Amino acid sequence: MKKVLVVDDSDVWRSYLKNLLELNGYSVEVARDGLDGLNKFFSFLPDVVIVDHVMPKLNGIHFTRFIRSFSVFKRIGILMLTGADETVSPFWAKKSGVNAFVKKTAPQEDIERAILAFVAQPYAIEWTREIYKIHIEPYGELVDILDESLKKATLMDEILSYASYIFDEFTVFRKIYELFLELLEFEAVYFVVASLSRMRIYGFGKGELAAPEEVKRVLEMSSDLSIYSPVEEHFQGSRKMSENFVLEEIFSWYDELLGFVLFENPKFVEVTQKTLLYINDALGNLFMLVNDYYNLNKGLECDGITGTYTMTFFRTKLASSIDFAVRNDLPVTLVKTRIVNLREFVKRYGGTLANEFLKKLSEILQEFSQELVGRIKVDEFCNILIGAKSKRSQKTVDDIKNRISSLAEKDERFADVRIEFSLIEWNGESLGEMIEKIYSKGDMEL
Repeated sequence: MKKVLVVDDSDVWRSYLKNLLELNGYSVEVARDGLDGLNKFFSFLPDVVIVDHVMPKLNGIHFTRFIRSFSVFKRIGILMLTGADETVSPFWAKKSGVNAFVKKTAPQEDIERAILAFVAQPYAIEWTREIYKIHIEPYGELVDILDESLKKATLMDEILSYASYIFDEFTVFRKIYELFLELLEFEAVYFVVASLSRMRIYGFGKGELAAPEEVKRVLEMSSDLSIYSPVEEHFQGSRKMSENFVLEEIFSWYDELLGFVLFENPKFVEVTQKTLLYINDALGNLFMLVNDYYNLNKGLECDGITGTYTMTFFRTKLASSIDFAVRNDLPVTLVKTRIVNLREFVKRYGGTLANEFLKKLSEILQEFSQELVGRIKVDEFCNILIGAKSKRSQKTVDDIKNRISSLAEKDERFADVRIEFSLIEWNGESLGEMIEKIYSKGDMEL
C-alpha cells in the first residue's frame, strides 16, 4: 500500500486530505507543521508527500529542499498546496524539488482530481539498503535543522573544491581521505571509480591495507565487476578484508553507478553511513569530473568491452553531429537501446556471457549509424542517426530488433535478455539539452 504524508498547519485541511486519501486506499500520516513533518517523514518514510506552502517553524519550500538533499529520496513525489495570495518564485519552486503545485482556492472537484492523479503516479521510496541507514533523532527546534543543513552544505562545498586537483586523480582521493580522517574513525578506506573505460581502485589507511582481491570480493556483493573494463589497483595490501565494513554506492545525477566508497572497521557505523548519505551527490559530481578528465587525458575513447564510445567522447561526437546537421540543414535522431535486465542476466549466466552479448549487440548497433554509437550507461547504448527522421529511424529500430532476434536463435540464453528502444529527435536543442533528453525517457518509447 502506497504511503502518503500530509503536512499542513490547518486542522481542516489535514482531516480533509487524510479522509480523501484513505477512502482511496492509501496509508496516510499527518503532521501539523514543517518541523513535525520532517520528524514524521523520517519515521513514516512515505512514497508521496503533500505539503502546505506557508506553515509555522518551516515552510514547504525549506521542508522540500531538506528532504531532497538526501539522494535516496529523489523518487518520492512531493505536491505543494498554495493559498490564494501565495506566489512561489519559479526559480525556487524548481530548485526546491517540488513535483507539482495545487491551489487551495481551486474548486473542490479539481483539487481532489489533481491530488489523486498525482498520488497515483509511480512515485515511491526505493527500498534499497540505503533506506535502512537513515536514523535521525527527532528535531526539537528549527536550529537543529539549520545545523544539519549547514553540515551538509559545508561538506559538499569542501568535496567539490577538490575538483581543482582534477589533473591528479590520486591527490583527489587522498584529499577525500584526509577529510574523512577529520570526520570519522576507521581503519582504512577504498575509493573505486567504476568507469566503463578502465576501473580504478585507491586505498588509504593508517596501517596495512587489505589485498586488492579482497576489496574486489566485497565489491562484487553489490555489482558484478566482470561487466566493467580492466581494473587498475593504485594501492598494495596482503591481508584479508575485515567483516566489519560500510559500502556506499556512488551515483550520478542520471542514476549511473560511478563507483564505491568502502570503509573498513568504522568505529561508529551509523555516523559513517549518515555522513556518506550527506555527500553522495557531491561525490557523484566529483567522480564524473574525475572520469571525464581521465578518459580525455588517457585518450580512452572507447569502452574496453564493446568498442563503442565512452560517454566522455560520445558527447563530442554528438556535438559534431549537431554542428554538421545545422550547417547542412539535416535532421538528427537518436536511438537509445536499454537492456532492462542486465544485472539479472549476469546473475543467472555470469559476466562472461553478458559481455559476449554486449559485444555482439554493439556490433549490430554500429552497423546502423556509421559507428556513431556510445555506451552511455552500463546497460544503455545510444545511436546517432544523421539525416534520419522518425519514419526512417523506426525502420532502423525494426532492423536492429530483427538482428538481435537472430542472436537468440544462435544461443537460446540470449532470448532471456529484455531490451527497450526509444527515439529522441533533435529539434534545435543545445548539446546540454540533448544530453538531458537522452537521460530522460526519450521522445518516443518503442
